[in-house]
Amino acid sequence: MNKLLIGAFASIAIFLASCGSDTKTAKDAHTDGDGHNHATEQVAGKPAGKAATKDRNEKGQLIDSKGQLITGCPGHKEMIGSQGDKCPKCEYMTMIPITWDITGVDTVRVTTLADYNPPANKMKK
Repeated sequence: MNKLLIGAFASIAIFLASCGSDTKTAKDAHTDGDGHNHATEQVAGKPAGKAATKDRNEKGQLIDSKGQLITGCPGHKEMIGSQGDKCPKCEYMTMIPITWDITGVDTVRVTTLADYNPPANKMKK
């Protein structure tokens, strides 16, 4: 009986504490720049157009530091590899030059996967 009374009083106390909270302080708990709104802070802090232009060629295709095209699967934005390869994730899409935004995407170069078997003529490059 004592455990039941203690549980009932604890439940009532929690209910009253949650109902009596001030909604104004709850609204002010998350303000801009407090680190809780990562997506909007990144967009506001770094415009996509300025940072990405140096990594793209005149056609808007993504290039690496050597000026070579970076290709990827249009269906799986995180998979990158050699042009003409099939995506190992879907085994359907062909790797094409990346023209889409990859900001915030963790990429996986397909050569690191165990089932990656590129054609022999691509290994000579």
